[in-house]
Amino acid sequence: MWRGLLVCFILLWLPAASGVTLHVVGDDDFPPYSFTDQNQQIKGIDIDLLHEMASRLEVKLEIELVPWKRLLLMTKKGDVTGSFSLFKTPDREAFALYTHPVHYSTYKLFTTKDSTTKFDNLKDLYGKRIGIEAGFAISDEFDAAKARGDISVVEIFNFDDTFRRLLLGGIDAFAGNELVVKYKLQTSHNETNANLDIISLPKSIKKSRGGFFVLSKKSQLKDKLEWQKRISQTLSEMEEESIFEKIMQKYMQ
Repeated sequence: MWRGLLVCFILLWLPAASGVTLHVVGDDDFPPYSFTDQNQQIKGIDIDLLHEMASRLEVKLEIELVPWKRLLLMTKKGDVTGSFSLFKTPDREAFALYTHPVHYSTYKLFTTKDSTTKFDNLKDLYGKRIGIEAGFAISDEFDAAKARGDISVVEIFNFDDTFRRLLLGGIDAFAGNELVVKYKLQTSHNETNANLDIISLPKSIKKSRGGFFVLSKKSQLKDKLEWQKRISQTLSEMEEESIFEKIMQKYMQ
């Protein structure tokens, strides 16, 4: 009897899944994690992962892909239920409830094979023009060097423009997710000079970090803290089952 009462009590405290729709946004130019294919279909590793998460939670999922700066603004204002995949920073924790990483990212510097640019420590980038995705943060040390004028940062908004700037000498290097840039070069620029001439520097510019699924604190979703726990648990179970690695094989063949 007590066991039955305990189960009922726990279920009463869980948000009811029936009828719940999660409207979430992701980066519109972040393949193979999130992108729109030639048939205007939303695809990607993160997309497949979140659909699997929604299936396990028995909720409806609506995904929209937008530029990164708009993604952050929509999450901050509560225009959406949540977003993905965000690094954890104090500024973002002020407006977002973090669950569990959807994926883990390694960021490197990319330059041309005949470039003299190297990277062993931050001082190697002093006086260089470094391309950074608009709204992206590398580290406090990098931001401080940028503020002092030691490093010239050029905001970039898409990979085609980034590759063009690098090959034409408009920037000395750019910071990018290793898997994303590799995918872009292999799929979109397989027969161009970009695929042949752009290389990654050996040392990571940013330690491998989790890209989280977050809930907007200002969204209309009820029982946010309970949903935060349920989503965190579900994504954690999926990580233990190596779901990411299984899905990645589909996109990186």
